[in-house]
Amino acid sequence: MKSEKDMSSEFHSVVLNQLDTGVFITEADTDRIVYMNETMKQRFQLVDPEGKPCYKVLQKDMNERCAFCNRRELLTNRQMKDCVWNEVNTINHRLYKNYDQLFEWQGKQYFIENSIDITDLMSINETNSAAFNLNANDGSFMQLIRLGKNENKSVTVVMCDINDMKLINEQYGWSAGDRLLSAFADYFRRQLHEQELFFSLKSDQFMAVFYGENYQSAEKRVQQIQKTMAFDKDNGQLPYEFTFSFGLYEVYPSDHYSAEDIIARADERLYQQQRAYHIMKSKNQYLKHAGATTVVDFEYDKEHLYEALAASSDDYLFVGNMKTGVFRYPETMVQEFGLPGQIVENAAAFWSELIYPEDIEDFLASNQEIADGRAESHNIEYRAKNVRGEWIWLRCRGNMIRDEQGSPNLFAGIISNLGKQRQIDPMTGLDNKFAFEDLVKKSLMNKDQVKQLGIMVLNIDSFKNINDLYNRSFGDEILRLTASKLNSLLPEQAKLYRLDGDEFGVVLFNPRLNEVLSFYQQIQTVFNRQQEYDGRKYYCTLSAGYALYPQDAENYQNLLKYANYSLEHSKHIGKNRLTLFSSDILKQKERKLELMEMLRESVDRGFVGFSVAYQPQVNSKDQKLHGAEALARWSCPKYGNISPVEFIPLLEQSGLIVQFGNWIAYQAAQQCKKWCAYQPDFKVSINLSYRQLIEGDILPFMKETLKKLKLSPDNVIMELTETYLAQEDGSIQEAISELKRIGIQLAMDDFGTGYSSLFSLKNMPVNVVKIDRGFVKEITTDMFNATFIRTITQLCHEVGKTVCLEGVESAEEYNVVKYSGIELIQGYYFGKPMSAADFEEKYFK
Repeated sequence: MKSEKDMSSEFHSVVLNQLDTGVFITEADTDRIVYMNETMKQRFQLVDPEGKPCYKVLQKDMNERCAFCNRRELLTNRQMKDCVWNEVNTINHRLYKNYDQLFEWQGKQYFIENSIDITDLMSINETNSAAFNLNANDGSFMQLIRLGKNENKSVTVVMCDINDMKLINEQYGWSAGDRLLSAFADYFRRQLHEQELFFSLKSDQFMAVFYGENYQSAEKRVQQIQKTMAFDKDNGQLPYEFTFSFGLYEVYPSDHYSAEDIIARADERLYQQQRAYHIMKSKNQYLKHAGATTVVDFEYDKEHLYEALAASSDDYLFVGNMKTGVFRYPETMVQEFGLPGQIVENAAAFWSELIYPEDIEDFLASNQEIADGRAESHNIEYRAKNVRGEWIWLRCRGNMIRDEQGSPNLFAGIISNLGKQRQIDPMTGLDNKFAFEDLVKKSLMNKDQVKQLGIMVLNIDSFKNINDLYNRSFGDEILRLTASKLNSLLPEQAKLYRLDGDEFGVVLFNPRLNEVLSFYQQIQTVFNRQQEYDGRKYYCTLSAGYALYPQDAENYQNLLKYANYSLEHSKHIGKNRLTLFSSDILKQKERKLELMEMLRESVDRGFVGFSVAYQPQVNSKDQKLHGAEALARWSCPKYGNISPVEFIPLLEQSGLIVQFGNWIAYQAAQQCKKWCAYQPDFKVSINLSYRQLIEGDILPFMKETLKKLKLSPDNVIMELTETYLAQEDGSIQEAISELKRIGIQLAMDDFGTGYSSLFSLKNMPVNVVKIDRGFVKEITTDMFNATFIRTITQLCHEVGKTVCLEGVESAEEYNVVKYSGIELIQGYYFGKPMSAADFEEKYFK
């Protein structure tokens, strides 16, 4: 095999060094340079680059093959002979068009690249502007985005659109418009830094890419460009004033968006500014000419007026010639009521065949008054039969115009479909839940055409957060926007409805499973990112449930019920997902409903089946008994023992938790009073529900309980989870303060699993912090967990709080944590939850 030096000499002997383009050859497997012509060396000021990886000498701060390098496709796709791609170099920031080819030399693969500097040549002739065309150079755009990731710098995309370009072309000619585009692009590009880009998107729209600029600094730069562009009529360059709108989007190093996503986000903000510009322009024109007009006669296309009005309304517009009795109706009415055509002779007689018998007399009388000229208008409601044989309530409102002799000449007005109006959601413009029900029921009757029918129920996740963060009117706008976006994503054979609140329904006709999954995947793509409306940012995903006829159910009630069960499942397992109905979901739901009824019966019968178990809490140093946590247990006749993880949430949902919580608290306090006879400083920990705090009467109940049992509040600790304690809820904080005021101690349960910060730990009004059992797992091998426990313990001691560690199950775990400074330990190693009798036998007998 020839040496690199021999290979280089052979190429030197030919024309490569005479070319005005850069040429170099690398080993395909190592990227080591084996040859580079003089043009390439001079371009990058290189001496003896042979033997070094190309990314080391031709790029900045690269330690491996460049992420934007397109050569790898030649290795993976054997059918590709060569590839052509654009590159913005990370050293000199110039734009190159690279031609790469893979070839073999004496049994080894090599890349050869011909790299042409096109920075100064990329004037776009087709738009007469100095901008690169994005379609031809989107690789360089994304390369700059990737460079920002590597260098941990933001990249801000600027979308620009020249305002009133159509007006300029019409008034001053297309050549004037072309000159403006060229001048605008040339001026804007001269304001860019060396490594930044400027593209042409379409006729009057451009995109700039600012490197290392955040949103605020980029906005200031563009505003300065707006101010300094000397393209107004005063400087003599152009005979008109012009402005441009812009939209910005900052791409952070951590973002993972495609070029299309980034451009779409910037374009959305451009549209917001364009809309504001046109609104302001119209307002200024109105103020300028308020009270005055130069228009003497308003002209319009009378021939097409009826079509335009009919297409703009959900109502039926009609117009009639009173002299001939001929009326015109819209095509929608022809289709709905089976009219012979849009033009109907002797219309009153025709309609009398469709009118409900009890309404005919009033209908004919009202129309006759108009025909006789005894009434100028009428407003009447009646029922008419549509093509499906349904009686539809209609309201007809019309006005009559007379001719010069005073005779009836024209009768025109609006017929409103009251049944349809009552099925329209006024906020979103979608059909509502009643229309949803009607369509599904009618479709299920048409078994010849509808072989399968799917129902998808969608619900906005955490929509309450949007209302709380802003206000309800903003939330209403988000509902409208969401409806619009969902409508744009619908498959062909599907229809969208607004159900209740923040819930939407979709009916899919004869759907394929992959079509359903693809539809929801599109929804996730659109909503799985922060959005913006009216300058305010928000984030909302959608959960969904889906049921299919006839596989899952054969009637509307069950289809909707099963779709809702599936939606509940999506919410329960984490939100932002689609759940297809299955028999397992039905079994889970039926079990849940059955358990809820059994719980209600148990509570109503004096808490039959419930009991309290006690798990010991010991001092960490000497393992002496300190107290116990009271834990609820429940056994039902059908299923036996039910885990608290399952039945406590059901008590919360059913509203029984307040009543049940008081029962548990009394049982635990009563037992504590008994055990205080053996150990006066014994403490019982009682779990407190969030709903007990905000809905119940926990404070007077505990006062009365302590008084009745003659139990000191020092012996009682109420536990509340970290998540609820961290909430800035005035009613919660007030209830907590009142409990502490009467002497009851408070504990924060499950610390480390919620969202509170270490700083908030200082301000939590608790006496005891219970570190979650999850931090004990693998503590003998996991340094993080051991360090976390020691650190939190030290912080708690600094602010006067006691620490209890849950979940210690072995001697090895105890030996690791006993010297960490914690005061109390709770776990299976010292005792599982046990009945009061067993607890007493073990510790006090």
